Amino acid sequence: MKFRFPTLAATIGASAIALSSFAALADAHELDISIAKAPVAPDGTTAGAQADFVLSYVDPDPTVDGLPMLTGGTFTVVLPADFTQVGDNNNVAVLQGWPQSPRVDGPGFPYTIDIDNNVITLTMTKDWPVDRDQFGPGPKQVHLILFDFLNPGPGRYPVSLAIDPDGPAGPVEPVSGIGHVQIIPKARPSVNVVSVFSGPPGPPPPFFNPLFQTVEKGETTRQAGLYMWDDDSVPFNGVELVMTNPSHGRFVADGRTVGHVRVNAPPKARDFEVISLGPSEQFIAFLTGVPVGVMLVEFRTDPDVAGVYVIELDMNNGEGDMLIVETTD
Repeated sequence: MKFRFPTLAATIGASAIALSSFAALADAHELDISIAKAPVAPDGTTAGAQADFVLSYVDPDPTVDGLPMLTGGTFTVVLPADFTQVGDNNNVAVLQGWPQSPRVDGPGFPYTIDIDNNVITLTMTKDWPVDRDQFGPGPKQVHLILFDFLNPGPGRYPVSLAIDPDGPAGPVEPVSGIGHVQIIPKARPSVNVVSVFSGPPGPPPPFFNPLFQTVEKGETTRQAGLYMWDDDSVPFNGVELVMTNPSHGRFVADGRTVGHVRVNAPPKARDFEVISLGPSEQFIAFLTGVPVGVMLVEFRTDPDVAGVYVIELDMNNGEGDMLIVETTD
């Protein structure tokens, strides 16, 4: 189930931000939390590897508001004891629903990070409202970049997230939930959409959102970068996109099909295409600094049919992602 959280009141004065729009959270639903491997890591949910995964607690659709936060508000993540901390080279990024989209204020994030054993607490140092002109749709995801936490053995592990929008002294009751991360025995092939190749506003972050784009009929989207890894976290280089027809294509490497692209188009749409800008080439992954194969793609929409296109990307026996493109008259 997805929840649309109330929009933060825009009144900013001597008392900071009005709390009236938080009233509905007093008897709040529990958070619906999904957990997935981070797109910038080949093995963030692999047994024995560095923990690198994303907790999503609000629908990533950019038209849906995130959960606004006030100064002093907190995020608290609790990892099971099975996750072993071996050092302090760890970080956390709160995102707005797409990769590489934190709010950055000057040299850092608008919150402090405290890690005490397996309890991770973020405390807001500034208000983070829903303000699409300045801050976007608001907080929706917590990206755990835990280079010095090792994943446990294969299995399904609970990870809890509690959010107190106005801090312990405020009147708003916290919301919380438990998601489950699936730790797999060995890294699998994967293709993930990243934002660093999509152009302004970044770099530096935040970047444009390539996952959800709106264009006019017949227009071409901004390019999206696809991070590709083969088995055992090896960069997937030299992969080509071969389109069989407008609705189906294959990722091909060394003459074999290694994945697929499928387009779910509006009824009557026929003249559209997924466009590859060339075979995947090796780059260094943003943030994690590991080698990765990168393919750049665009999508051209039908000039005569408005509607929503869903472009599904997947690797055989592996991980996938999707792009959503809406066209208007």
